[in-house]
Amino acid sequence: MRWIVITVAVLAALVSLAAWGPGSINAMRLVNAPADPALQPLFDPIQQPLRTERADLHGAEDLEPGPDGRLYASLADGRIMVHEAGGDWVEFANTGGRPLGLSFAPDGSLFVADALRGLLHQTSEGWDVWIGAAPDGPLVFPDDLTVLADGRIVMTDASLRHPYGHHLESFLESEQTGRILLVTGPGDFTELAGGLGFINGVDHDPATGLVYINETWTGRIWRLDPDSGEMSVLIEGLPGYPDNLEFDNATGLIWAAMPSLRSPDLEALHAQPFVKRLVWRWLQIAGLPPLPDRPAMAIAVDRDGHAVYGLTGPVEAQEGTTTALVWNGELWTAGLDRDGMTVFAAPGSGESE
Repeated sequence: MRWIVITVAVLAALVSLAAWGPGSINAMRLVNAPADPALQPLFDPIQQPLRTERADLHGAEDLEPGPDGRLYASLADGRIMVHEAGGDWVEFANTGGRPLGLSFAPDGSLFVADALRGLLHQTSEGWDVWIGAAPDGPLVFPDDLTVLADGRIVMTDASLRHPYGHHLESFLESEQTGRILLVTGPGDFTELAGGLGFINGVDHDPATGLVYINETWTGRIWRLDPDSGEMSVLIEGLPGYPDNLEFDNATGLIWAAMPSLRSPDLEALHAQPFVKRLVWRWLQIAGLPPLPDRPAMAIAVDRDGHAVYGLTGPVEAQEGTTTALVWNGELWTAGLDRDGMTVFAAPGSGESE
């Protein structure tokens, strides 16, 4: 009997060490709406790209149309490139960090959510740091932003636990520490919402002033009133994890890029934090299971939350797309860890039908 007690005690100690010892994850409970099967027909046709632009430009995490009619891209090496009218891509600026989200203010100046430096504003003398990133500033994972008509900025701090480069740990923990900030000036900001599962891409509708935001780990898009802070779900049950978001003024559609299909096997663990802690230990030994395919994917949703268009490109060896927008009559996509920009026919162009 004594040996049984000792054996059980040792096993319990080992399980506890595996679950809560050094190197363990801070697993949280998260119950998501599953992928909505009614959306699947939008994504069944595989669409072939028209072309790839500049495969030598790596990691265009965000693509942003400028007030000058040109297209801007934030690269992994710190550069911000611009697509000239003649078709050339030229360097516009370099943040010296890792630029992610781009947005232009009403006066035409550029704001950048830089994962390593924070919220930046471009001036004639260089970059002003409006809000710094950790360890010196309060931002942990500055991700995306949109500048409203009155100059206020709505930006996302995707996670307060995991900085840039550690999104996989954030996903496996299913941690919900992301927040939405309203910035009114250098160093001046308030938190509009918190406790979100990797809050990510953001853009606004100039006609209504409403803001739309992707919550990645929940497969959900939110609608936000920046004046009241009131939030409501626009759509959920997306088939992939939404990343960047772009509002198309011409059509009133909200475009969300999805770098990966949902993983039902991993998501099933989100409701069982203790089991997930033990699975994490096994993954540290055996490695990750096969991950879902990561073709170019995007969804277009109208202001009422109805999905009207889905993009699925061919399966590739590259990472998936983190941004998608219609520009100059074509659907442009790019990604955090992709080479170049992959261009598809836009909905209604004839070539995509």
